[in-house]
Amino acid sequence: MLVQHIAERSVALDPHSFDPMARKWAKDAIADMIGCALLGARTATTDIALATSPNAGDCLVLGRKARIGRLEAAYVNATSGHALDYDDTSKSLSGHPTVIIIPALLALAEQRDATGAELLDAYIVGVETATRIARGVNFHHYEKGWHPTATLGIFGAAAACGRLLALPADRLAHALATAASFASGVKANFGTQTKPLHAGFAARNGLFAALLAAGGVPASPEAFEHPQGFLEVFNGTGHFNADRMLEAWGQPLDLLAPGISIKKYPCVYSVHGAIDAAIELRRRESLTADSIAAVTVRMHRRRLLPHVRNPATSALNAKFSMPYAVARGLVNGAVTLSHFEDDALYDPQVTRVMELIGVDEHSDDANDYGAEIVVVLSDGTRLAASVSSPLGRGPEAPLPDGMLRAKYTDCAGRALTAAGIEASFDMLMRLEDLDSVRELTALIQESSCV
Repeated sequence: MLVQHIAERSVALDPHSFDPMARKWAKDAIADMIGCALLGARTATTDIALATSPNAGDCLVLGRKARIGRLEAAYVNATSGHALDYDDTSKSLSGHPTVIIIPALLALAEQRDATGAELLDAYIVGVETATRIARGVNFHHYEKGWHPTATLGIFGAAAACGRLLALPADRLAHALATAASFASGVKANFGTQTKPLHAGFAARNGLFAALLAAGGVPASPEAFEHPQGFLEVFNGTGHFNADRMLEAWGQPLDLLAPGISIKKYPCVYSVHGAIDAAIELRRRESLTADSIAAVTVRMHRRRLLPHVRNPATSALNAKFSMPYAVARGLVNGAVTLSHFEDDALYDPQVTRVMELIGVDEHSDDANDYGAEIVVVLSDGTRLAASVSSPLGRGPEAPLPDGMLRAKYTDCAGRALTAAGIEASFDMLMRLEDLDSVRELTALIQESSCV
């Protein structure tokens, strides 16, 4: 049965064989996600998520001094980590893996007093499991309308928690099969407060599936390939390849190729290439907003979903609007957190340029995250800039270490003291040396401003 084969491969992953660079990428991704959760801890979405999770417990709510139960902590911390859409992405997953896996793992690791190395290795196993499953269903799964962060990320959370619980392959198979029934999330809810809840429930339910399996709850061994199982229901006949899910696990790890992408800008990753090109064009040509008469953005059709094409109408859906992000890049030469807050949307220069932006799509999969910007000035001059890959796009264009620290400092600065920011980042960078994950959560709690 397919789920059994997946579970066997997940259990067989040997941390002693992991490339040291995989651990380096894992620590970067975990630190980035923790920073995003500290930033998102102050949002209305997280307030609501926390208010609906009243059960006291031993697990920390990141960015607050509160502690709640393990399932609730996974839910709240994943919601806050995705609240501002600043967390990492995976090309294989077509979604955000770390924001599902780490909140589930962190809660379980706190409860079980796991070491930093155990958490780190379990995370790598979770990423590998989720992305190998994803390779068998993408990109049809993504284009059909599912939100893979949730619908596929849940398997990563279940596998990672299964590793921390030391589940044997037969029990992990039950966890993954149970997770198939818990998977949910449609892209129609992008641009609303429901999108980060997708992450919250996927983290919670991935952990829940692992705990149920550990307790002996069985699930169908045909949960994936059954005529009414995950593959047929979520993708449909002819739109999946089960064999791809089983190929070449760990050779190399998905963390190394194609890798995890760390976001430079606090908005949907599909538009990051276009932002880079817009900023480069403004810098190179010393553009002024008043001189722009027309703009065309050329991107892969997969990046140009309907909501991405649309001009922004709210601070929240501005995070998913390519016209808004590109206009900001052209007008300001930067796209920052402040550009998605308060009344920034109504900047008259940005609004004018946003309305001038058109799109041209292509289908070259070798250039699926690159972008070209063509600007026509009021005097008829035509200017262009292009990027093949946005900065932060995995190992091919890694975000420099100094930029990662700066991003963490900026994000955590809204929740932690200055001393806590520096100490927690340094601890995350030596995660494998921690005798207990509780050292990290205790430090974050003590440093929290609320």
